[in-house]
Amino acid sequence: MPRKALLPCILVFCILGAFAINNSVVGVAMMLGFGVFAWFMEENGIPVAPAILGMVLGTLLEEHFVTSMIKAEGRALAFFERPIAGTLGVMLIALLVVPTLLRLLRAKAKLAG
Repeated sequence: MPRKALLPCILVFCILGAFAINNSVVGVAMMLGFGVFAWFMEENGIPVAPAILGMVLGTLLEEHFVTSMIKAEGRALAFFERPIAGTLGVMLIALLVVPTLLRLLRAKAKLAG
């Protein structure tokens, strides 16, 4: 299907869906506003997908994190008590720390040599 025909159809369905959620034009205005914002992000080389994932999954992640912290009685180390969770936690910390350490070692070697 040609793009000139497909994009207006998608826009119409998005507008209908935004209106159908609350039967309000405010939803349509928000949808169009966020669409323009996403277009500006895309034009400036900022990836849109992580922003969408953050908006969609952020609330869900926060709710489950709070529930888990209540179950663990506020102990953050409870997330790493099981062997698989501990292994994944150590791997995550290594993925975050090792590149920084390598960069610092390279910079130090460059200054010394």
